[in-house]
Amino acid sequence: MKITAIISVLLTIIALAAVAQESPGEQIKHGAQKAGETVKDAAKTVGEKTKEAAKTVEEKTKELWRDTKAYASSDRKTYRKGARQKLNDLGEEITELKNRKSEAADPQAFESQLDTLSQQHATAKEEFAKLKKTVGTKDYADARKEFDKTIDELEDGLAQARKQLRG
Repeated sequence: MKITAIISVLLTIIALAAVAQESPGEQIKHGAQKAGETVKDAAKTVGEKTKEAAKTVEEKTKELWRDTKAYASSDRKTYRKGARQKLNDLGEEITELKNRKSEAADPQAFESQLDTLSQQHATAKEEFAKLKKTVGTKDYADARKEFDKTIDELEDGLAQARKQLRG
């Protein structure tokens, strides 16, 4: 009976020791899982914040033309100067996007989209030329409205094209 009691005590001690040895291992495993989840959550948050920031930049960029002194100006010279600069900026952006065609998810569709943007840019240049030639107040207001509409569409198209780029 004493031997059985001693064996029981020894088995209990061995079992407790085994549980104690597993516990740190389990704790490490659990800690690693928690750390992994934290890193995953942080990466997700960073990704979401990056997307939000990109969207904000895109929205702010579009608002820049409308917020400029040139856009709001009733002075024809000031308006034309700002419009000319905007046309140049949009042309440069189209050229930059053409150079990044290989980054597009679908390069052929992206190239087609850029061709459309180039055509819109050419239309905007023609409208700008008409705007410069208008004499009457009504003709000028109509030409300006048409130019602004084309610029808005061009900016929307550029925003869509930027979304097609990877990374």
